[in-house]
Amino acid sequence: MLDERVQNVLQYLAWLILFLFLAYAGTVALVYQASKPYSKYEAKVDKLVKQTAITQVDEHYHLDRGVVSYSASGTTKKGKQAYFIYLPKSSKAYYYTASDGVSESSVKDKFAKTYPKKQIRAINLGWKDQQAVWEVAATNADGSYCYAVYKFKDGNLLSLVDNL
Repeated sequence: MLDERVQNVLQYLAWLILFLFLAYAGTVALVYQASKPYSKYEAKVDKLVKQTAITQVDEHYHLDRGVVSYSASGTTKKGKQAYFIYLPKSSKAYYYTASDGVSESSVKDKFAKTYPKKQIRAINLGWKDQQAVWEVAATNADGSYCYAVYKFKDGNLLSLVDNL
């Protein structure tokens, strides 16, 4: 028979393994639940995009600047760039061709030229102030965050929040 001390250590290890497993399972469940709304709306956007001229989705976006929006960019059958924005709360959707506004790359270039010391982290297409916008999320040299919002239609800066 095992000595009582060995039994206590084995029992302790069993409880530790059970606790670690439950913590891991809880974390996985939490992350799954947190990502569920985004996945749901991404699928909804893909379904709605099929009703437009976009034949291939290249990128998905999510933006919440007072209005939650899920968007996609892609190409049409003719190879032209197009954009789609869906507002789930109002069930409204907007379709734009590349000629209706500025592209993600032009906004990225404009931001990089205007703010060369800021590192771009993400660019999102969405909805703010009743119009389509591009949001650039960046970091400063000191690690603080910067957000710039550009109008989709003409690429002009709508707002800038710096040093967060």
